[in-house]
Amino acid sequence: MLDGLTLDQLRVLVAIAETGSFRAAAGRLQRAQSAISHAIASLEAQLNVVLFDRSGYRPVLTDEGRTLLADARRVLAQTEGLKALARSFTTGIETSLDIAIDPFVDLMWVARAFHAVHEAFPEVGMRIRTMPLGGPLVAVRDRGSLFGLSVSDEIRDDALTMEAVGAVTLYAVTAPGHRLANETPPVDVSDQLNIVVSDPTDVTAGVDYGVGGPRAWRVDDLQTKRALIMAGIGWGNMPSHLVEADIAAGRLARIAPQGIGKDGATVMPVYLIHRQGAMLGPAGTCLRNAILRDT
Repeated sequence: MLDGLTLDQLRVLVAIAETGSFRAAAGRLQRAQSAISHAIASLEAQLNVVLFDRSGYRPVLTDEGRTLLADARRVLAQTEGLKALARSFTTGIETSLDIAIDPFVDLMWVARAFHAVHEAFPEVGMRIRTMPLGGPLVAVRDRGSLFGLSVSDEIRDDALTMEAVGAVTLYAVTAPGHRLANETPPVDVSDQLNIVVSDPTDVTAGVDYGVGGPRAWRVDDLQTKRALIMAGIGWGNMPSHLVEADIAAGRLARIAPQGIGKDGATVMPVYLIHRQGAMLGPAGTCLRNAILRDT
């Protein structure tokens, strides 16, 4: 009997549950109410369960109905995914895009480009990876990601194209109670603990990113770095968009270390990375154009 189940019956089940009545479900599906009643009755007969309690003014899902509703939604979602995959074979539209982003990049800016892709290609999925320094380059080079966004121009690979798409400003900061916060600039940080984000790859081995001295704690992400700096343990360079609110609220203080830009500010270029000669589909082209347009 289960072989006779249809997607139409599952759509009817979901429509009744979401609209609250057979009549409203009929309106949503543009069907006669009698057809809705017949579809759900047939489904109940095939499953040998009662899906709705009809004793009241409105149909109410039974416990069995609630359980099956969740499965019905999953089946319908998988069906739509299968349709989208089939359409991609004939239209050339990608089923998903993969992009690796350095956490120093302002995600609010990148999100506008993602929104443009979603508006144009709502069925295309997005895999967004966050990885610092050499991570985006390695992800693109090894074909794990179609695009990468990196904040370093020290990273080069002849097999990759790097397009300048913007910049990020880094502020040297520390806790207001730290000794460095009260010193007259330019500040000597050579004997102070520097909190830095480590490169999970070997791409930037030997590259000096302005670590201010021999004393450094290395962390994997900016959230940990920010917390340690705010706790007064040391100092570090942080993206301005992540610390401006902390500076305004007095939770962090800007400092101007020797040799680290005017007023402790450093401007780093942001590059869009992709493989040379890679054929971009419609969604990939849309994402690249949206990123370039917003620069």
